Amino acid sequence: MGTKTLPEESFDAASDFVLHSARALERNTYNYFFNGDKPAKSLKELKNYQNPDGGFGHGLEPDLRLPYSSPISTTVAFRHVERLGGNSEVAEDLIQSGISYLKNSFQREDGRWFAVPPEINDFPHAPWWHYDESSGKTPEDEFWGNPTAEILAYGLRFNGFSGDIDTSSLLKKAIRNINEKEKFDSEHEIYCYLKLYETLPRAESKKIKDQLTNAVNRLVCTDPSEWSNYVPQPLEFVTGPESYRFGISDSILEENLDFLIESINEDGVIKPRWEWGQFESEWERAELEWTGILTLKALILLDKFDRISCN
Repeated sequence: MGTKTLPEESFDAASDFVLHSARALERNTYNYFFNGDKPAKSLKELKNYQNPDGGFGHGLEPDLRLPYSSPISTTVAFRHVERLGGNSEVAEDLIQSGISYLKNSFQREDGRWFAVPPEINDFPHAPWWHYDESSGKTPEDEFWGNPTAEILAYGLRFNGFSGDIDTSSLLKKAIRNINEKEKFDSEHEIYCYLKLYETLPRAESKKIKDQLTNAVNRLVCTDPSEWSNYVPQPLEFVTGPESYRFGISDSILEENLDFLIESINEDGVIKPRWEWGQFESEWERAELEWTGILTLKALILLDKFDRISCN
Protein backbone atom coordinates (compact mmCIF):
# COMPACT_ATOMS: atom_id res chain seq x y z
CA MET A 1 0.00 0.00 0.00
CA GLY A 2 1.46 3.36 -1.07
CA THR A 3 1.87 6.53 0.96
CA LYS A 4 -1.39 8.41 1.39
CA THR A 5 -1.54 11.76 -0.40
CA LEU A 6 -4.05 14.60 -0.43
CA PRO A 7 -6.25 14.14 -3.55
CA GLU A 8 -6.36 16.96 -6.05
CA GLU A 9 -10.03 17.71 -5.36
CA SER A 10 -9.34 18.05 -1.61
CA PHE A 11 -6.33 20.26 -2.28
CA ASP A 12 -8.49 22.43 -4.54
CA ALA A 13 -11.25 22.69 -1.91
CA ALA A 14 -8.80 23.70 0.82
CA SER A 15 -7.05 26.13 -1.53
CA ASP A 16 -10.37 27.66 -2.52
CA PHE A 17 -11.19 28.31 1.13
CA VAL A 18 -7.84 30.00 1.78
CA LEU A 19 -8.07 32.12 -1.37
CA HIS A 20 -11.65 33.26 -0.80
CA SER A 21 -12.34 33.15 2.96
CA ALA A 22 -9.00 33.61 4.73
CA ARG A 23 -7.30 36.90 5.60
CA ALA A 24 -5.27 38.69 2.94
CA LEU A 25 -2.10 37.66 4.81
CA GLU A 26 -2.90 33.96 4.40
CA ARG A 27 -4.09 34.44 0.80
CA ASN A 28 -0.85 36.13 -0.19
CA THR A 29 1.22 33.56 1.67
CA TYR A 30 -0.63 30.75 -0.14
CA ASN A 31 0.22 32.40 -3.46
CA TYR A 32 3.88 32.64 -2.40
CA PHE A 33 4.09 28.92 -1.61
CA PHE A 34 1.88 27.49 -4.33
CA ASN A 35 1.63 30.03 -7.16
CA GLY A 36 5.12 31.45 -7.32
CA ASP A 37 4.31 34.94 -6.04
CA LYS A 38 7.08 37.02 -4.50
CA PRO A 39 7.03 37.34 -0.68
CA ALA A 40 6.70 41.13 -0.85
CA LYS A 41 2.88 41.04 -0.99
CA SER A 42 2.67 39.01 2.21
CA LEU A 43 5.30 41.09 3.97
CA LYS A 44 3.48 44.32 3.09
CA GLU A 45 0.24 42.81 4.37
CA LEU A 46 2.02 41.82 7.57
CA LYS A 47 3.08 45.44 8.01
CA ASN A 48 -0.60 46.38 8.36
CA TYR A 49 -0.53 44.63 11.75
CA GLN A 50 2.47 46.65 12.95
CA ASN A 51 2.19 49.66 15.25
CA PRO A 52 4.35 52.82 15.28
CA ASP A 53 6.30 51.39 18.26
CA GLY A 54 7.46 48.50 16.04
CA GLY A 55 5.40 45.83 17.79
CA PHE A 56 2.49 43.93 16.31
CA GLY A 57 -1.17 43.71 17.29
CA HIS A 58 -4.55 44.21 15.59
CA GLY A 59 -5.53 40.55 15.95
CA LEU A 60 -2.51 39.13 14.12
CA GLU A 61 -2.81 36.36 16.71
CA PRO A 62 -6.59 35.88 16.37
CA ASP A 63 -7.13 34.82 19.99
CA LEU A 64 -6.34 38.35 21.15
CA ARG A 65 -8.07 41.28 19.46
CA LEU A 66 -5.91 43.87 21.18
CA PRO A 67 -4.91 46.55 18.64
CA TYR A 68 -1.86 47.53 20.70
CA SER A 69 1.49 45.79 20.46
CA SER A 70 2.27 42.69 22.48
CA PRO A 71 5.36 40.49 22.68
CA ILE A 72 3.32 37.39 21.79
CA SER A 73 1.88 38.96 18.62
CA THR A 74 5.34 40.18 17.68
CA THR A 75 6.69 36.61 17.85
CA VAL A 76 3.85 35.57 15.52
CA ALA A 77 4.99 38.29 13.10
CA PHE A 78 8.58 37.06 13.23
CA ARG A 79 7.40 33.53 12.39
CA HIS A 80 5.70 34.94 9.30
CA VAL A 81 8.88 36.78 8.28
CA GLU A 82 10.96 33.62 8.76
CA ARG A 83 8.55 31.58 6.68
CA LEU A 84 8.65 34.12 3.86
CA GLY A 85 12.41 34.64 3.93
CA GLY A 86 14.02 37.58 5.66
CA ASN A 87 16.25 38.99 2.92
CA SER A 88 14.24 41.86 1.43
CA GLU A 89 14.17 45.52 2.41
CA VAL A 90 10.59 45.15 3.66
CA ALA A 91 11.54 42.15 5.78
CA GLU A 92 14.56 43.97 7.19
CA ASP A 93 12.38 46.93 8.19
CA LEU A 94 9.84 44.65 9.87
CA ILE A 95 12.60 42.84 11.76
CA GLN A 96 14.51 45.90 12.92
CA SER A 97 11.44 47.82 14.09
CA GLY A 98 10.08 44.64 15.73
CA ILE A 99 13.38 44.11 17.54
CA SER A 100 13.26 47.73 18.74
CA TYR A 101 9.83 47.11 20.27
CA LEU A 102 11.04 43.89 21.93
CA LYS A 103 14.03 45.68 23.45
CA ASN A 104 11.70 48.30 24.91
CA SER A 105 9.17 45.77 26.23
CA PHE A 106 11.76 43.62 28.04
CA GLN A 107 10.99 43.49 31.77
CA ARG A 108 14.43 44.02 33.25
CA GLU A 109 13.48 43.40 36.87
CA ASP A 110 12.01 40.02 35.98
CA GLY A 111 14.56 39.22 33.27
CA ARG A 112 11.89 38.16 30.77
CA TRP A 113 9.06 39.19 28.48
CA PHE A 114 5.43 38.85 29.48
CA ALA A 115 3.05 37.79 26.73
CA VAL A 116 0.59 40.70 26.67
CA PRO A 117 0.07 44.09 28.34
CA PRO A 118 -2.75 44.67 30.88
CA GLU A 119 -4.81 46.43 28.19
CA ILE A 120 -5.64 42.98 26.77
CA ASN A 121 -8.63 42.95 29.15
CA ASP A 122 -10.19 45.93 27.36
CA PHE A 123 -10.68 43.91 24.18
CA PRO A 124 -12.14 40.49 23.26
CA HIS A 125 -9.68 37.66 23.90
CA ALA A 126 -9.37 33.99 24.76
CA PRO A 127 -9.45 33.25 28.51
CA TRP A 128 -5.83 32.05 28.54
CA TRP A 129 -4.74 35.57 27.57
CA HIS A 130 -6.68 37.26 30.39
CA TYR A 131 -4.47 39.52 32.49
CA ASP A 132 -4.78 38.92 36.23
CA GLU A 133 -4.39 42.20 38.08
CA SER A 134 -3.31 40.54 41.34
CA SER A 135 -0.56 38.35 39.85
CA GLY A 136 0.39 40.82 37.11
CA LYS A 137 0.32 38.20 34.37
CA THR A 138 -1.76 35.84 32.24
CA PRO A 139 -2.10 32.05 32.71
CA GLU A 140 0.48 31.49 29.94
CA ASP A 141 2.99 33.68 31.79
CA GLU A 142 3.32 30.95 34.41
CA PHE A 143 5.76 29.41 31.92
CA TRP A 144 8.92 31.51 31.64
CA GLY A 145 9.90 30.32 28.17
CA ASN A 146 6.69 31.49 26.50
CA PRO A 147 7.51 33.83 24.83
CA THR A 148 10.95 34.64 26.30
CA ALA A 149 12.84 31.67 24.82
CA GLU A 150 11.45 32.38 21.35
CA ILE A 151 12.17 36.12 21.55
CA LEU A 152 15.73 35.34 22.66
CA ALA A 153 16.05 33.16 19.54
CA TYR A 154 15.13 36.11 17.31
CA GLY A 155 17.44 38.45 19.20
CA LEU A 156 20.34 36.03 18.69
CA ARG A 157 19.50 35.29 15.07
CA PHE A 158 19.26 38.93 14.04
CA ASN A 159 21.93 40.18 16.46
CA GLY A 160 19.42 42.73 17.61
CA PHE A 161 19.81 43.03 21.38
CA SER A 162 23.53 43.77 21.63
CA GLY A 163 24.21 46.55 24.12
CA ASP A 164 20.61 46.71 25.34
CA ILE A 165 19.93 43.24 26.75
CA ASP A 166 22.57 40.91 28.17
CA THR A 167 21.81 38.00 25.84
CA SER A 168 24.62 35.89 27.29
CA SER A 169 23.06 35.99 30.78
CA LEU A 170 19.57 35.53 29.36
CA LEU A 171 20.69 32.47 27.41
CA LYS A 172 22.25 30.96 30.53
CA LYS A 173 18.98 31.58 32.34
CA ALA A 174 16.99 29.97 29.51
CA ILE A 175 19.21 26.87 29.54
CA ARG A 176 19.02 26.64 33.33
CA ASN A 177 15.24 27.14 33.27
CA ILE A 178 14.53 24.16 31.04
CA ASN A 179 17.20 21.86 32.43
CA GLU A 180 15.91 22.29 35.99
CA LYS A 181 12.36 21.30 35.04
CA GLU A 182 11.13 18.02 36.47
CA LYS A 183 7.73 18.15 34.78
CA PHE A 184 6.36 19.77 31.67
CA ASP A 185 2.96 21.43 31.73
CA SER A 186 3.05 23.63 28.64
CA GLU A 187 3.66 22.46 25.09
CA HIS A 188 3.63 26.14 24.06
CA GLU A 189 6.69 26.82 26.19
CA ILE A 190 8.44 23.91 24.49
CA TYR A 191 7.50 25.23 21.03
CA CYS A 192 9.31 28.42 22.04
CA TYR A 193 12.34 26.44 23.19
CA LEU A 194 12.38 24.57 19.88
CA LYS A 195 12.78 27.94 18.14
CA LEU A 196 15.72 28.68 20.42
CA TYR A 197 17.22 25.24 19.78
CA GLU A 198 17.08 25.81 15.99
CA THR A 199 18.91 29.13 16.37
CA LEU A 200 21.73 28.15 18.72
CA PRO A 201 25.17 26.98 17.57
CA ARG A 202 25.77 23.28 18.18
CA ALA A 203 27.86 23.84 21.32
CA GLU A 204 24.92 25.61 22.97
CA SER A 205 22.02 23.63 21.48
CA LYS A 206 23.42 20.33 22.76
CA LYS A 207 23.04 21.70 26.32
CA ILE A 208 19.25 21.51 25.96
CA LYS A 209 18.87 18.73 23.37
CA ASP A 210 18.36 15.85 25.82
CA GLN A 211 15.96 17.80 28.02
CA LEU A 212 13.98 18.97 24.98
CA THR A 213 13.73 15.37 23.81
CA ASN A 214 12.50 14.46 27.28
CA ALA A 215 9.94 17.29 27.18
CA VAL A 216 8.66 16.41 23.70
CA ASN A 217 8.23 12.75 24.63
CA ARG A 218 6.31 13.68 27.77
CA LEU A 219 4.02 16.14 25.97
CA VAL A 220 3.40 14.73 22.48
CA CYS A 221 0.11 12.92 21.97
CA THR A 222 0.71 9.74 19.98
CA ASP A 223 -2.84 8.41 20.24
CA PRO A 224 -4.58 9.09 16.89
CA SER A 225 -8.01 8.83 18.53
CA GLU A 226 -7.16 11.99 20.51
CA TRP A 227 -5.94 14.09 17.59
CA SER A 228 -9.38 15.48 16.86
CA ASN A 229 -9.11 17.24 20.26
CA TYR A 230 -6.81 20.12 21.20
CA VAL A 231 -3.65 18.14 21.95
CA PRO A 232 0.03 18.60 21.02
CA GLN A 233 0.39 16.48 17.88
CA PRO A 234 3.70 15.14 16.50
CA LEU A 235 3.73 17.62 13.61
CA GLU A 236 3.75 20.52 16.07
CA PHE A 237 7.22 19.41 17.17
CA VAL A 238 8.60 18.10 13.86
CA THR A 239 7.70 20.67 11.22
CA GLY A 240 9.58 19.35 8.20
CA PRO A 241 11.31 16.26 6.81
CA GLU A 242 14.74 17.65 7.74
CA SER A 243 13.74 18.63 11.29
CA TYR A 244 15.30 16.86 14.25
CA ARG A 245 12.83 14.25 15.54
CA PHE A 246 13.29 14.57 19.35
CA GLY A 247 12.48 10.87 19.72
CA ILE A 248 9.28 10.99 17.65
CA SER A 249 9.23 7.96 15.36
CA ASP A 250 8.84 8.19 11.59
CA SER A 251 5.84 5.88 11.79
CA ILE A 252 3.88 8.16 14.15
CA LEU A 253 4.79 11.18 12.00
CA GLU A 254 3.46 9.39 8.92
CA GLU A 255 0.30 8.53 10.83
CA ASN A 256 -0.13 12.17 11.84
CA LEU A 257 0.27 13.24 8.20
CA ASP A 258 -2.41 10.68 7.25
CA PHE A 259 -4.69 12.20 9.90
CA LEU A 260 -4.15 15.67 8.44
CA ILE A 261 -5.10 14.40 4.99
CA GLU A 262 -8.21 12.67 6.34
CA SER A 263 -9.24 15.86 8.17
CA ILE A 264 -9.06 17.92 4.97
CA ASN A 265 -10.80 15.17 2.98
CA GLU A 266 -13.65 15.22 5.49
CA ASP A 267 -14.16 18.97 6.04
CA GLY A 268 -12.28 20.65 3.19
CA VAL A 269 -10.47 22.73 5.84
CA ILE A 270 -8.72 22.44 9.20
CA LYS A 271 -10.78 24.05 11.95
CA PRO A 272 -9.51 25.15 15.36
CA ARG A 273 -9.97 22.47 18.01
CA TRP A 274 -10.66 24.99 20.75
CA GLU A 275 -13.07 27.82 21.52
CA TRP A 276 -13.17 30.80 23.84
CA GLY A 277 -16.46 30.26 25.63
CA GLN A 278 -16.85 34.08 25.77
CA PHE A 279 -17.15 37.06 23.38
CA GLU A 280 -19.16 34.81 21.07
CA SER A 281 -19.58 37.19 18.12
CA GLU A 282 -15.87 38.03 18.11
CA TRP A 283 -15.01 34.34 18.46
CA GLU A 284 -16.93 33.63 15.24
CA ARG A 285 -14.62 36.00 13.40
CA ALA A 286 -11.53 34.59 15.12
CA GLU A 287 -12.64 31.04 14.33
CA LEU A 288 -12.89 31.86 10.62
CA GLU A 289 -9.44 33.46 10.69
CA TRP A 290 -7.99 30.45 12.50
CA THR A 291 -9.53 28.12 9.92
CA GLY A 292 -7.65 30.00 7.19
CA ILE A 293 -4.40 29.93 9.19
CA LEU A 294 -4.63 26.23 10.09
CA THR A 295 -5.70 25.13 6.62
CA LEU A 296 -2.78 26.98 5.02
CA LYS A 297 -0.39 25.55 7.65
CA ALA A 298 -1.63 22.03 6.85
CA LEU A 299 -1.19 22.51 3.09
CA ILE A 300 2.36 23.82 3.55
CA LEU A 301 3.20 20.90 5.85
CA LEU A 302 1.77 18.31 3.44
CA ASP A 303 3.70 19.92 0.60
CA LYS A 304 6.95 19.80 2.60
CA PHE A 305 6.45 16.08 3.22
CA ASP A 306 5.49 15.50 -0.44
CA ARG A 307 1.97 14.42 0.51
CA ILE A 308 -0.05 16.39 -2.10
CA SER A 309 -1.07 14.47 -5.23
CA CYS A 310 -1.15 17.41 -7.63
CA ASN A 311 2.21 18.91 -6.65
